[in-house]
Amino acid sequence: MIVSSGTAAIEEARRLLPDLVVTDVLMPGHGGLQTLFVLRNMPETSEIPAIVVSGISPRILDLMPAAAYLVKPVERQKFVETVLNCLNFPSAKKPDRLPH
Repeated sequence: MIVSSGTAAIEEARRLLPDLVVTDVLMPGHGGLQTLFVLRNMPETSEIPAIVVSGISPRILDLMPAAAYLVKPVERQKFVETVLNCLNFPSAKKPDRLPH
């Protein structure tokens, strides 16, 4: 599901309990940092892994309570590998390459 703000992301994460959250640092409403801190502090969403994708300096990303950080522009293969790692897919299930 794609949402348009951090506030909507929090609401949908509570409702859907997704396997993974992907967020940007800069978003309308709650920014990515605030969104992840809210999710980490709610029992029902505290264990959902998160990937932060941002154009901001990696040093700022160290503050994010996320499983992974990607700095834009992100290559498609790197994004897929990061998602699979965050979901703990066994390496045998990882694709050799992405379909076009």
